[in-house]
Amino acid sequence: MLKAYKITYLSPTSPVRSFTIFGAICWSYKLIHGEEKLKEFLNGFKENQKFLISSAFPYVKDKFLFPKPILPIKGDSADFKVKIQRKDYKKARFITLEVLKEVIDGNIRYEEDFVKFKSSSGIIQSENDDLKIEQKRHTQVRNMINRITNASENLFSIESDFKVYDEYFLVYFIDTGFENEFQRLIKLAEEIGFGGKKSIGWGRVEINNLDPEPLKELIDLNADKFITLSPIIPTERINPGESYYDIETFKSYTENTFEEEKLKKKVLYIKEGSVLRKKDTIMSGQLKEVENGIYQYGLEFPIGVKYV
Repeated sequence: MLKAYKITYLSPTSPVRSFTIFGAICWSYKLIHGEEKLKEFLNGFKENQKFLISSAFPYVKDKFLFPKPILPIKGDSADFKVKIQRKDYKKARFITLEVLKEVIDGNIRYEEDFVKFKSSSGIIQSENDDLKIEQKRHTQVRNMINRITNASENLFSIESDFKVYDEYFLVYFIDTGFENEFQRLIKLAEEIGFGGKKSIGWGRVEINNLDPEPLKELIDLNADKFITLSPIIPTERINPGESYYDIETFKSYTENTFEEEKLKKKVLYIKEGSVLRKKDTIMSGQLKEVENGIYQYGLEFPIGVKYV
């Protein structure tokens, strides 16, 4: 069962990715059920996932946007005009559902094939669309206090980009009986906030349900060729020689709203938008233990494609 959730940002927020949301869900689970129950939940989740989560992507003018798939380049076989045009498309970060369906069906198989659509404001979209992703600069004045004398020592400012557009994330419930519990957990996560710097007012969000109907046919858990909407901690089940992907290393702290934060071990991720081929139909990502009892979420959210 697929569910879609809209995020409205009420303050600056660090990027919301699948592991951000999963971490917030786990923290809510711990607050409601206790630490021992959370350990049981995570130990069971490693082998029998109750749900999969995507990262958050723009939701603009009631349209779902997706990470631009990482596709091969034709190179010398492309004509000169297409090579020049490719520069604008290379900079684009997102595509519309219309463009995504062209990729799924194999009508777009190379980076150069995107030129059948227009690239505007970092979005590959149809000529009739006028979608933009807008942000405003947010300046926050802070005061450094001497903890011994309680005197003000220095005023300083923190600048950040504040999203003035909504985003969405998707949840696919493998265990449909967990949906009501998830709803309760996500509402508590909404109250606590998402991401880092919550102590200075960041991460305030409002979460509402969206109609997932336009996307229901996209998710294919058994696909051996897929675009991932969430970063993956890879396993040997991925065939790297027949995949197109970007990788990153990531290191973060645990939630620090109610207890002292801990720095987790670094993990390797395959980024959202990567186009992958698996060796079988078993889940290719993993929930990885990065410290004693601390886990990092790294399961795929697969959009099945016909070609890789």
